[in-house]
Amino acid sequence: MTSQKEQLSYLLKSDKDLEELISSIPKIVPFKREKGFEGLVRLICEQQLSVASAKAIFDRLAKIVSPFEAENFLKVSKKDLQKTGLSRQKIDYCTGLANACIDGKLDFSTLHKMNDENLRKELCKIKGIGKWTADCYMLASLKREDIWPVGDLGLQISVQKLKKLSNRPSEMELEEISIKWKPYRTLVANMLWNSYD
Repeated sequence: MTSQKEQLSYLLKSDKDLEELISSIPKIVPFKREKGFEGLVRLICEQQLSVASAKAIFDRLAKIVSPFEAENFLKVSKKDLQKTGLSRQKIDYCTGLANACIDGKLDFSTLHKMNDENLRKELCKIKGIGKWTADCYMLASLKREDIWPVGDLGLQISVQKLKKLSNRPSEMELEEISIKWKPYRTLVANMLWNSYD
């Protein structure tokens, strides 16, 4: 792992537009999630919801799934899961994920050794996990240095502001803009989220 200081100095040399962004953030707070089943369930809760709503749902969920493991999740009735505010669709996704963990279709120790591309492919085989969730898992749970979730609305809006674009960039444009920031795009994502929040 490269230190944050080294990453910042590299990024500033690569793109002067980041100067203002870096100076506007008193402290870079990284997006962090647990590894394994708990981290993925939390990210599923966060799909298309505000940070605050997702946190409230997950906190209620964590009270009834304890310890937070796949086996314990499956013991909770659908009715009780719905009371947490989790939608039917997301209950199905999390149930499918729990089953995949138990029957060995998803083995985290093998998964965590894969490169970014293969890990993304493997996670996306599970219903309810798309590219955004897989990318956020690598970024927030596994702390990989060069993850760039192009499907994230907050990043799209923040990059539009950073680059003074008239429209919100598409996923393809966001990918192109980020080439300058490789191999430390995780740090840029964290800074942009900090500025957006």
